[in-house]
This record gives sequence, C-alpha cells and structure tokens, in this order.
Amino acid sequence: MKTTLKKVENKLLAGDNVGLSGFFRSNNFHIPSPEEMEKIHTKEEIANASHIAGLCEDYEILGKPNLPKFSCPEGMTEEEYLRNLCRDGWRKRLKAEGKVNTEADTQKYVDRIKEELDVIEQANLSGYFLIVRDIINHVKRNNWLAGPGRGSAAGCLISYLVGITEVDPLEYDLIFERFYNIGRNTEDHISLPDIDMDVPATKRDEVISYIRSKYGEGRVCQMVTFGRLQGRSALKEVLRVHDACSFDEMNTITKALPQEDKISDQLESMDSASSIMWTLKYQPEVLQGYCELKEDGVLSGDYAKLFEQAIRLEGTYKSQGKHAAGVVISSKDLNKFCPMVKETNGTGRIAGLEMIDLEAMGHVKFDVLGVNLLDKIMGVRDQLLTGAINEKTLQ
Repeated sequence: MKTTLKKVENKLLAGDNVGLSGFFRSNNFHIPSPEEMEKIHTKEEIANASHIAGLCEDYEILGKPNLPKFSCPEGMTEEEYLRNLCRDGWRKRLKAEGKVNTEADTQKYVDRIKEELDVIEQANLSGYFLIVRDIINHVKRNNWLAGPGRGSAAGCLISYLVGITEVDPLEYDLIFERFYNIGRNTEDHISLPDIDMDVPATKRDEVISYIRSKYGEGRVCQMVTFGRLQGRSALKEVLRVHDACSFDEMNTITKALPQEDKISDQLESMDSASSIMWTLKYQPEVLQGYCELKEDGVLSGDYAKLFEQAIRLEGTYKSQGKHAAGVVISSKDLNKFCPMVKETNGTGRIAGLEMIDLEAMGHVKFDVLGVNLLDKIMGVRDQLLTGAINEKTLQ
C-alpha cells in the first residue's frame, strides 16, 4: 500500500477512507484455534465438518521423473539409441582426435563410458540426454552458437560424445560424480541431472518455440519464481511499516545482518532458518542497543517486538516473476497437474509452482539460458564470413 501503519491509524482516527480498512479494524484474520471454534459453532456443526473432512480421499501428487518418450530411429529404445550415439561419438571424436591410440587410453575411456551409462540407465535417464542433445542440435542446425558446456555438466563424457558439450572431461580430469551419481537417488525419489544449455539471447524464444512444437504446447512451459523476504529485507519492511526509525538508521541495523548465502550451512542446522535469529545468537554485539536474545530465548530491547515480527515474516513470498532459464517438459498436459498463472510482464501462461515443487511432482526442468555474448560472437563471425570485417581489423 506504500504507506505506514502510523499513517493508516491516523486516517482511521480521523474517519478517512483507507484501503482494506476492515483488515485494520479487526483482529480476526487468522485460523481459529479449536477453543475459538467451539465458542462460535455448535457441537453438531463441528462434528459435521469433521465427518466431511473424513470423507475426503487421500491422494499423492509426488512422482518420479515423467519425461516424454523420445522418438528414436529404427525402433530403438532410448537406452539403445544413446549407446549408438556414444559409438558414433567414439569414432568421430575420440578416434578422429587421436585420443584412443594406445591400449591404456582406450581402456580409460571405455571404463568411463561404461560407468556413466550404467548410472544413467539405472536412473532411467537416457531420454533426458536425448532431449538435451536434440535441443542443442536444433541450435546448431540453424547456424547459431551453443555454449561449449557449463559447470559440472562438462564432467560427463557421454555429453561430449553425443555433442551436448564440447569439453572432453578426461582431458581435464573432470569428475562425473560431481555432475551426477546414483547415491543421490532413493527408492522413492530419482534425482535429476542439471545440464545448462547456453543459447544466443536473441534466439532463446525461438528455441523454446521449437521445444513446444516437438513435445506439445500444453506440455512445455516456463515456470514461476517467487521473491521472498529474507533477513535484511524482512527487518527493513517491518521497521519501515512501523515508521520505527530514520532511513539511515534502518540501513545501519539491516546491514549488520549477514547475507543468507554466507551462512547457509549454519542456518540448515538451526531449528528455524532465520538469519536474524542467527545474528542475535552468534553476533549479538552488532545489534546491541536494538535487540538482545536472552538465555531463556526471549527477545528484549527497544525493538524486540519488531524483531519478533520480522523473524516470523522471514521466508514470506513478496513478489512473483518468471524463472530466468527454466523450461518444464512433461509427458502430460501441465494444466491438469499444476495451476497456470499469467506472466507478470506478458500475456502468456506459466506453471504456477516453483522448480523444486514441479520436480518433486515428476515434471522435469531444463535450463535454456540466453547468453548475450554468444550473439556478439555470432555477429563477429557473420561479418568475417561476409567480408564486412577481416582478421586484421580485429587484431
């Protein structure tokens, strides 16, 4: 509402109109306790409500990866096709580049391929690699540039053999297990690999359109992402809304809190992942004079109530946007399994659940990142090919 509680209270006292005035006048906007329910409902009403709740069927929305089946040539299974592509890559890449000329080198590459294929097939993820390869091939067919390989994905030899990446992991001693290992999986949950696909920023929408045309308009979409109030932002919002202090003092207080990513490991071991509480516990001196954590766990000080409110607000959603890279590809129409919401800036519909929730339900996320640098390199390449510039000009 771009205002403060003090200003709202003054308007209400003066009898002026205030947006959501009912909300500010009542304290009943909460889930009632059983005791409160008993005061306002009869025993028969409560019994009927319990009876109806008991009639609701249990259901499960979580599931294993639900990838669309990749259309393989000559009736091959996904596993057979991926192995066949690895054989082609062996001839076109390893043999052609002279990397398997000795028996020792040959055995080293054979062992690595067998190890990776075993892990991938056990997790039933051959189709994942075929889908990624097909997307990268679409980029290359159009004479656009694709990234050579980003992060841990470059540690997979299979990705190199089938043309997903351009980095030979054995040449640089890159570890496959950093990219994927079977130990991440349980009987009830299959962890997914994460291959980031870098494409020219100006071509990203066209790449996503290709994916939609191949797997179905209703089965491919981007996803929502939510901005959350974290320690600093939660405390600043509370101080601002209560008009508790000046803007400069507000900044002084909130800057004393560490960024969440700097203490993420320590937050995981706490009962509540609150960076405000962590600061009060382990760096109390930086908030001295504002708030203090007593031995009995109670907060004291001039700003204690405001700190308590900020702690309760940590993790609350504040804003909605669209995931910068994630594209969900499912074997089913997504609108039957998750809410679809309108884009914040645009008219399209995107999945109304975040990445972690969608993957827990079995819908697989693929990262298609638009990289401006690839556009610039393509521009230089095209000018070289047309003679608009020459290598001497570049030098």
